[in-house]
Amino acid sequence: MGMNAEQLKVWRQAGREFMAADGPTTVNVEQRTVDVVWFSGADVQRLDWWTGELYILHFDPKGADLSLLNAGAPVLDHHMTCDGAEGQMGRVDRAWVAKGQYLATLRFSRRPDLDGLWMDIQDGIVTKFSMGVELMEVTEQRDQTGKLTAKTAVKWRPFEISVEPIPADFGTTTLAAQPGAGDASAHACAARVREIEILLLG
Repeated sequence: MGMNAEQLKVWRQAGREFMAADGPTTVNVEQRTVDVVWFSGADVQRLDWWTGELYILHFDPKGADLSLLNAGAPVLDHHMTCDGAEGQMGRVDRAWVAKGQYLATLRFSRRPDLDGLWMDIQDGIVTKFSMGVELMEVTEQRDQTGKLTAKTAVKWRPFEISVEPIPADFGTTTLAAQPGAGDASAHACAARVREIEILLLG
């Protein structure tokens, strides 16, 4: 279940945005895991919620902190942290960076209600993912008129990965297998929103 318009507005007014992150995959059926690219490192065009103006968002690779992902961060549906445990579909087993791409092994729950999703991942139907990230330090670039043109996340810390059908970063993907590789209230949601900033990759 995704956010409605009012919930989305609350997220963004709290300083959050949504930004996203494609094939046969490195699926391990027994372990119910798949390797994904959850961010390609690409700059992404974003919309300033307050002014309605577009700007470019850049992530400094030197500022990436993957500690929360590697501590067993959740895999969610549409970044819905307000759905409680029901919205968690799995966990991040491992996250790392290789050749400028941000990778992770995701392990999905064996709950019967997720069997359809897991089948779609195996069949290469669901292939797109997105990150929730805390922007810990951001710099802004403006033109001579003072208009915002770009932001750079100097320090940033992803804390969840979501299944997200419409990506902003088309470089995200499930990975090809290598040879031989086997109801929360609006008040509760608003309170959660104030705790941490999210950037929706998709």
